[in-house]
Amino acid sequence: MRRMGLSIGLMAGLLLGWPAVLAGGSKPTSLVASQNPRGLRVSNRSKQPLRLVLLARKPGGGYQEPVHWDFAPGEGEREGLMLSLPEGPLALQPGDILVAFSLDGSRRYWGPYVVGSTSKPTRPNENSDWQLIL
Repeated sequence: MRRMGLSIGLMAGLLLGWPAVLAGGSKPTSLVASQNPRGLRVSNRSKQPLRLVLLARKPGGGYQEPVHWDFAPGEGEREGLMLSLPEGPLALQPGDILVAFSLDGSRRYWGPYVVGSTSKPTRPNENSDWQLIL
């Protein structure tokens, strides 16, 4: 009976988009499809606090007001953090620009990255999140 409850719970979690966690804490990423296939998952693997800035394209041309997120050193290091906007989910589009810079005064920066044109962010397939590892 207990085994059946775990299986049903795992299946329900997968249907709701919750990540599956196996014994030992590993996650089978191939089992979980993203609920937001244009979302962005960010990992700060640096030793600096970072600010990531997004300059999103407007549908008719030009760019929207920039938005940013701040990350502590090592934040989201293992699996990344899924980003969102105050008004809802974040959906990257080709041509959006991402740039990150350190907040510690070292003047280090990453990018600019143009979604769909530069080597970062990466996207393993059409049903997965965009990933940016810094």
